[in-house]
Amino acid sequence: MTKFSFNQAVPFEATHVGEVIKDELAARNMKQSELAELTGIQKSILNDVIKGKRSLTPEMALLLESALGISATFLMNIQTQYELDCAKQSERVVLQTKMLEIWNVLKEHVSTQFFRKVNIIKGNIIEDVKRIFDVFAIDNLDDFFGLKAKEMELAYYRKSEKVTTNPVDVLSWKYYCYYCSKNDKQSLGSFDKNSGDLLTKELNNVFKENSETVKKTGEVLNKYGIRFMVVKKVGQVPVDGMSFWIGDNPTIVVTERISSIDNFAFTTLHEVGHVFNHLTKDGKAMINLSDDKKDSEESEADDFALNAVVPNADWKKFLARTRDIVPYKIAPYIKEEADKYEVNPQILFGRYKHDIGIYKIKNYFETKIL
Repeated sequence: MTKFSFNQAVPFEATHVGEVIKDELAARNMKQSELAELTGIQKSILNDVIKGKRSLTPEMALLLESALGISATFLMNIQTQYELDCAKQSERVVLQTKMLEIWNVLKEHVSTQFFRKVNIIKGNIIEDVKRIFDVFAIDNLDDFFGLKAKEMELAYYRKSEKVTTNPVDVLSWKYYCYYCSKNDKQSLGSFDKNSGDLLTKELNNVFKENSETVKKTGEVLNKYGIRFMVVKKVGQVPVDGMSFWIGDNPTIVVTERISSIDNFAFTTLHEVGHVFNHLTKDGKAMINLSDDKKDSEESEADDFALNAVVPNADWKKFLARTRDIVPYKIAPYIKEEADKYEVNPQILFGRYKHDIGIYKIKNYFETKIL
C-alpha cells in the first residue's frame, strides 16, 4: 500500500500576483486603463491578470517593471509561488480524500472515543490518521489488519460472560500504553531479576505511609528499572493494569479507575509478579481484567501480590485465629497483624473482606490513595 506524506505546509489560500498589482494601483491612485496605456498591455488582459483569471507572463512582468519600477523577477516569483500553492492545495485535496477513506475504515476498528479522551484524535483527519498509525507503530491499513489478526488470538480480547470486554477498546488501550511507554522519558535504573524482595519491601513502605503514593510508587519502580505509568481507563472495560517488556526495561501500567489503596497496592504488586515471573523481553503483555476466569499466570501473579504483603501460610493462620470474631469487630485484629508485618492495615482489611465474601463491612482505615 502506498505510504503518504503528512506534510501540512500548505497555505490556506494561494495569493495571485494580480493582488499585488491591484494593491500597487490603489497605493498610486492609478486606474487600470492608465497602466494599460503605459505598458501597452491590452486592458482586458491586464484586467484578467489583476482578477487572477490569467497568469502573468515574463513579457508582461518586464513591461510592468518599466512602468511601475517593481522588479520583474519579484512579480514572476509571486506568480510561480501561486502556481505551486495551487498545486499543493490540489495535492492536499487528494491526500485529504485518501485519509478520509482510511479514517472511515479505522474508526470501526479502534476506540475513537478513548483516543479523543487521551488527545490522540484532535479533529484533523490527516493528523489523526498519522497519530493512530504512530500508536500502533504501523504504516498502512494492511499492517494494522495484520497486527489485529494476531492480537485477536489472545484470550483477553474475547468477550466474557461476566464483564464487558470490548475487543476494540482493549486493543486501543493496549497499544496506547505501548505508545506511551516508548515515548516516556523517565530515568530508569537497571532491572535485576533478583531484586524482587527488596522492591516489594520498599513498595509496602510506600503503601503503608500512603502519602503521595502514586508518585512514590513510580519512583521506587523506576529505581529498580521498571517503568510505571497511570493511564486513563478505556470505555467500560474493567481493566486494572498491564505489564509488558519493551527494549531493556519492563513497564507496569495501572488505570485511573483504581481509587482505593488496597486495590492500588494489589494491582501494582500483581503486575510486579508478572515482571519477575512471566515477562520476557519483547514478549507478550499481561493484562489484568476483572474476571473469574483466570489462567495460571494470572493466578500466580495474584499469589505473588498476596505473599508480598503477608505470606499466605501466615494469613491462613490469622483467619483461623479470628474465625470466631464477628466481622464488624475485626479491625483491631487487622491492625495488630498489619503492625506485625509493617504494612498498611487497609490492604489486609480489603483482603479479609474478599476472603470472607462480605464487602459491606464498615471501613475502619483510610481507603483513599493519598
